[in-house]
Amino acid sequence: MKYLHIMISSLVLGALSAWADLAASPPGESFGLQTAPDADQLVLLDGSRLTGTILNKTFVLRTFYAPLKLESGMLAGIDLETGAQKGEVISTVNSNRFSGFLEDPVFFIQLTTGEQTQIRREKIGKVVFRNRGEALAGMHKGRYIHLGNGDLCSGELVADSLTFETPDGQKSFNKRNIKSLIFTTNTSHLAILVPLTGGTVQGKLEMEDISIKLDVGPVIVVYRDNIQTIGDESFPAASNAIDIAASHEGTAPAPTTVIASQAGFTNIEGMVWIPAGEFTMGSPIDEAGRDGDEGPETRMVIQNGFWMGKCEVTQGEFQAVMGRHPSNARGDPNCPVEKVSWYDAVQYCAQRTQQEKQSAKLPDAYAYRLPTEAEWEYACRAGSTTRFYYGDDKGEFRLGEYAWFVRNGNSMTHPVGSLKPNAWGLHDMHGNVWEWCLDRWQSILPGGSVTNLPLAAEGSLRVARGGSWLYEGKACRSANRDDYSPSNRCSDVGFRVVLAPL
Repeated sequence: MKYLHIMISSLVLGALSAWADLAASPPGESFGLQTAPDADQLVLLDGSRLTGTILNKTFVLRTFYAPLKLESGMLAGIDLETGAQKGEVISTVNSNRFSGFLEDPVFFIQLTTGEQTQIRREKIGKVVFRNRGEALAGMHKGRYIHLGNGDLCSGELVADSLTFETPDGQKSFNKRNIKSLIFTTNTSHLAILVPLTGGTVQGKLEMEDISIKLDVGPVIVVYRDNIQTIGDESFPAASNAIDIAASHEGTAPAPTTVIASQAGFTNIEGMVWIPAGEFTMGSPIDEAGRDGDEGPETRMVIQNGFWMGKCEVTQGEFQAVMGRHPSNARGDPNCPVEKVSWYDAVQYCAQRTQQEKQSAKLPDAYAYRLPTEAEWEYACRAGSTTRFYYGDDKGEFRLGEYAWFVRNGNSMTHPVGSLKPNAWGLHDMHGNVWEWCLDRWQSILPGGSVTNLPLAAEGSLRVARGGSWLYEGKACRSANRDDYSPSNRCSDVGFRVVLAPL
């Protein structure tokens, strides 16, 4: 039972720590900037600042779980500078935090001089709303919800009761009798419920989508595996969190369940967490440089989040796992490994998985593998719908800031991570080397709405994505697809890894 105590404590303390970090700004500050009692501020990327009244009535943030429409009167600040690493962040007057991609293209502001103007979002670093003082004091009424991507919010469950399948049969709990709810894994939907009466109950929550009425207004619907913790108004203090299940006797979950929990896998060196979500795979028929195999456009559902390599696997990393590397361009271990076949890439994933399990760095329930083609494009786009993850750039004038391709590649690979990343912090998704995907090649996309699975086989070819130093810019587009024999070893083809549950 000690193991269960530690797991619950780790999850609760993690949520408390994240909430404490958010609330760390002193009163009268937003994202480290002083608020004014009677004016909003736009802090521009060039260092200048506009002061006045922001006229946008609402803002829409596309989070990984749902579009979120918030009234500007409920907001404390918007951070647009962190997009390249963490996504854009909105903080609210009651210390809620939401991350994602802001859909509003323009901010409207009436300056203190009386003049009205508009500023493109791309020019803005931070938005600081006026200090509303005590006007909204006491608006928090619901529970604290800690989401898997680090978002923190407060609100109330819409459903009156929750039903669980437990070892002792089906049990239902009225929401008023639930102290907290802790989700321990994103594979088996196991949850630990702490009733107000004490003890704990383990089981599988029958409800897949949990509706939450936020204190700041909207209702959000969150898939159960995207939630870490739901706590009551008196969320346990750090000093007594370890005793949350002290009176309960029962069977602890298997170690792999605990190690694979979000609490055990919040940061992995060299990996980026890619949240679950949906996107449109492929390209519209009018996209410049489009090929016929990029359609029909397909609504692709990525049901589960996963970790993806921040960079392409390097020669040094391949050498450390395989004891060799076949690259044509040698001399810098930080360059991507190339001249690897699809079979070589699969073998690397299997051998790295085995080594890290033997050294207790990886639980049995997880494995390294190649990304599916859908996962690759989803991660590359990082919420974008344009030719490249940074914009359409039909002349490819800016592509050299993000990708090594024929114009700037000098006929060679380059050290990974040396150019700008996408909005989720992934480098070299455009250019440097083509990247193997798990899928067999299919000459067209399926169309309609599809849940992420490796595409059906039409033959022996495998998918590669991303373009390379050898190709023109149009090959680096997010939707561009290519195919190779799995035994091919080309000097511009490499791979990156995904870490996910088996």
